[in-house]
Amino acid sequence: MNYETFYGFNKEPFSDIPDPELFYSGPEHTRALVKLLHVIKKGRALGILTGSVGCGKTTIARRILSELENEDNYYPGLMVLTHQNFGIEWFTRKIGELLGISFNSYDRSEMVTEIIKKLYNIYREGKKAVILIDEANNITNFEVLEELRGLLNLELQGERLVTIILSGMDEMFENIKDNKSLRQRISTVVNLPPLNMSSTKEYVKYRIEQAGVNEDLFDQEAYELIYKFSAGVPRTINVICDNALLEGVLLKKKVVEASILNRVGEELLLKD
Repeated sequence: MNYETFYGFNKEPFSDIPDPELFYSGPEHTRALVKLLHVIKKGRALGILTGSVGCGKTTIARRILSELENEDNYYPGLMVLTHQNFGIEWFTRKIGELLGISFNSYDRSEMVTEIIKKLYNIYREGKKAVILIDEANNITNFEVLEELRGLLNLELQGERLVTIILSGMDEMFENIKDNKSLRQRISTVVNLPPLNMSSTKEYVKYRIEQAGVNEDLFDQEAYELIYKFSAGVPRTINVICDNALLEGVLLKKKVVEASILNRVGEELLLKD
């Protein structure tokens, strides 16, 4: 028996894939979401979201994308940079494809011309282009940073044609700081911290409820151990809870206790 059936879930509560529908609007994540949406709604230039691995940056980026896709006056796109070894031509092509361009040429100057033309057309349609770039800490190429700066320079009738949101680990900001012109276009910088004890508990309860169960499946001591072993990092919380609920099924426990969390902590090498 899987734990979804045992506990009565209608979907996975602790999947390791970011799910905008399971976005937890606690104080840490809400602050980041509100500030970045402010940058977008006000037509500012560049928003920066930083944070350590697993703190929820990708979830926030996907939530922003989901919200903008539900509004008629935005033209949003999300790019995830999974590697560092890319050149300016590859990046320029990806930006164009994100905007729905099918290039007939891979000459960079021609691709840039097509991108600019597309951004003007989006503006004339009464929409605002928004480019979200996740794992932007992988941008280490000076030419790529200059490409971003060039896009942010595009204006028409006093309005910027594109807003860019960069999300990544802390070193991303260090790369940007070395480019003075791009740094001057930063509208806001938000650092996403780990959850505190209270938010960790609410995060777990929220995901359980969103997956169709309105009961407490962990006792208080178990919640405390979830926080202790995860240090408040959402990705690690998901892994711990996923394993703990599976252990709960094996032991036929409707409420997961501290003894189960201790076992999970040991198996995942999270326990001192």
